[in-house]
Amino acid sequence: MENKQNTPKKIAWIAGATGLIGGHIVQQLCDDNQYDRVVAFVRRGKELSLKHEKLELFDCDWDQILEIAISGGSTFKAPTAHVDDLFCALGSTTKRTPDKTLYQRIDVEYPQAFAKLGKSRGARFFGLVSAHGANTKLPSFYLGMKKEVEQRIRDADYPNVAIARPSLLLGERSEFRLAESASEWFCKLLPGNYKAIEAYDVAAALIKAAANHEAGCHILESASMQKTYRHAE
Repeated sequence: MENKQNTPKKIAWIAGATGLIGGHIVQQLCDDNQYDRVVAFVRRGKELSLKHEKLELFDCDWDQILEIAISGGSTFKAPTAHVDDLFCALGSTTKRTPDKTLYQRIDVEYPQAFAKLGKSRGARFFGLVSAHGANTKLPSFYLGMKKEVEQRIRDADYPNVAIARPSLLLGERSEFRLAESASEWFCKLLPGNYKAIEAYDVAAALIKAAANHEAGCHILESASMQKTYRHAE
């Protein structure tokens, strides 16, 4: 029988750590015995409320990271020489980013750059937060972006990719969103992939996908993530 105490611990990088799902990913990774280092990529000046001995903050300029990734990544001063798993929960909103060009950069180009740099440091797993209904054929700029970033991450050629497609997210946000708050009660009643989902469960599903080491690209639909991964109360 394999001695789990001798199994090398993993290193994870997280993009979007200050967001709702990203915050849960950071917390759960810090609590997970598989990992001994958890590196959160945050914009300069940003802080996380969570303090943990495993957690490191890496101040980054995403536009600079994008330029470095395009040029090949050789000049990137990575926070760790090696990384095993990447988790990306980057994303904006129309309210925060009304400029569609900038919105596209945040939701599509930054995750792609993150994937390229992680791959150059040995990463074998990439977990992406997308959205239910991601589709370039629908008249929705947002859903079109999500489908495009999914394809770009597939093209990054990671051995193991997990793409989470949550419906409306439930959880305590750092900012109040009136439209989402008003629709939560209704979305809780919807069936299947349309039902609102706890951000905790999305984070847990991605971390479980990383632990499975299953080759290929795996789509985690919203219904399959519903409370499946919650700790027993």
